[in-house]
Amino acid sequence: MAEISHPNALEKVGVGLACSVETFKGCNIQLVKKTSGFNGLSTNKDGEVRKIEVKTMQNSFNWIAISSTIGIDKLFFERDYWIYFVLVPQNYVVMVKGFPFLKKQMQFSADDEFIANLNEWMKYTKRISKGSTLKFLPKLQLKFPTPLNKLVEHLIQNPDDEEWHDSVIEIWQNQSVWNCLYKAPNKD
Repeated sequence: MAEISHPNALEKVGVGLACSVETFKGCNIQLVKKTSGFNGLSTNKDGEVRKIEVKTMQNSFNWIAISSTIGIDKLFFERDYWIYFVLVPQNYVVMVKGFPFLKKQMQFSADDEFIANLNEWMKYTKRISKGSTLKFLPKLQLKFPTPLNKLVEHLIQNPDDEEWHDSVIEIWQNQSVWNCLYKAPNKD
């Protein structure tokens, strides 16, 4: 596959692959408006819903950006918020639970003061922008100590590594058909 140079084209490839794998798994996928803070809703046969944000990566696998107060709010405070990292040209779709993955990559704990401070900042930002003509457009750039392509290689070779089981749930690859290369064990 040739390198995709335009960011909009790359994003469409990523969303297409994420929708394709969800459909292959038997899920119902619904794309939503950009202002929702995520790309789509996936509902499985049991009625469980995932809010999915798709992040497509081609050359740089060690950082992402989250834009807008809505997107930041979803990432840190929604428990059914998932990030689907699509790595091209390998056509990997890496399904992670948003906040647990972020905690693991950024190495902070749930009781860290950062989360409480972020929550207060979000509330305050929403409050002051609601009653004014100011529009705040925050953007978080998150640099990962473990690049996604290296993490994929590691988990495919070491699927029993429990370190990532609570955050990286599945890794799929499309090479004309979908293959599940990694699946974290279910915790009952």
